[in-house]
Amino acid sequence: MVEHGATHPWVGVGQERVRFAIVGNGLKEWSQTVEFVQGAESLGFDAYWANDHPLRSQDCWSTLAALAMATTRIRLVSLVSCVYYRSPAMLARLAADVDRISGGRLVLGIGIGIGDDVPEFAQLDIPFPPIRERQAALEETLRVIRGLWHQAPFTHEGTNFRLANAPFGPRPVQQPHVPILIAGGGELVTLRQVAQYADMSNFGAHEWTGGAFDLDDVRRKFAALREHCRPRRCAAQVRRPAGALRGPGARLPLHPAQPLHAVPGAGRNTCRAGAKDGR
Repeated sequence: MVEHGATHPWVGVGQERVRFAIVGNGLKEWSQTVEFVQGAESLGFDAYWANDHPLRSQDCWSTLAALAMATTRIRLVSLVSCVYYRSPAMLARLAADVDRISGGRLVLGIGIGIGDDVPEFAQLDIPFPPIRERQAALEETLRVIRGLWHQAPFTHEGTNFRLANAPFGPRPVQQPHVPILIAGGGELVTLRQVAQYADMSNFGAHEWTGGAFDLDDVRRKFAALREHCRPRRCAAQVRRPAGALRGPGARLPLHPAQPLHAVPGAGRNTCRAGAKDGR
């Protein structure tokens, strides 16, 4: 099993400063997208989040690959890639390629989909399994991606996915790994997966982002994350984005999920599809 290793330097620096990300909702044309993201980069934004809804927006990974060529500094994040939209091996390939094209600026955001995504699943002719099955598929996806990145040729015999001596190359350029964000704030399963496999947890005041509606919710989830991290690593190694900046007309949220002083380095980011387990 490939679990989380050393802290990524970009994640470590996040303990010392607040980061700001932006989402380009409603951008229909590539010319609008590149102008928007280049403008955000010039204004000093730290990251751009690309939606991953294949029938409702520009393809996430085509967009990230193109933006990797059109920008120089801003981090590029998938918002978030559902584990059922592509095989784990294909997602590992796309992420590695964008990381290489961008010179090591990718953050892989990943999730399981939520109830609001059921129509999209149907349009894509993909079954929408119960939440426990989706959580298990996420865990297998993370094992396969990290295995291909670090241990290829890689073999995985799971319930949802199988690979036998799969080669992989070229690999991502970031060291020790591409940062991984898991969407959602479920305290029994999702935050345990964050502690075990990921660098970032994303939850906020909406069902999509884990149901952290007030400060008591946020404190409880932070406590759960710390407990899950305890046998594995320090919870300070995990960044915890919150809130939202959306564009065009980006603005700060009216109800941020937590005060900035409560979480050193927490950025104001958002996540469209979550991994909410409700417990």
